[in-house]
Amino acid sequence: MVGTGGCAVRAGTTWWNLCYRFTPAAWGHGLAAELVTAALDAARAVDPDRPVVACLLEHDAESRGRAERAGLFPVWRGPDAGNPDPDAVRLVHADRPLDDDVLARVTALA
Repeated sequence: MVGTGGCAVRAGTTWWNLCYRFTPAAWGHGLAAELVTAALDAARAVDPDRPVVACLLEHDAESRGRAERAGLFPVWRGPDAGNPDPDAVRLVHADRPLDDDVLARVTALA
């Protein structure tokens, strides 16, 4: 097992949640690019009307870059609630602008 990821609609939400996590030994081999591309293609084939959202930590430049290269862009930046690091900043990226209601719900879970 080198990692996991994909797009899923979490219970009680209306958007695709894009996530990906790999063991450090698997970094730098193009696996995240392959997974993100396949996940976005699948989500858009199943329900293209749902926005795709990725919640990232600001200091994780690699994940942020991967999301942005896949066409997601920043829609929110704020504190990472519940993180023991008080300086941690959460970013929300999406494949389209999010209306205020969806953005409020996403950031409540971020």
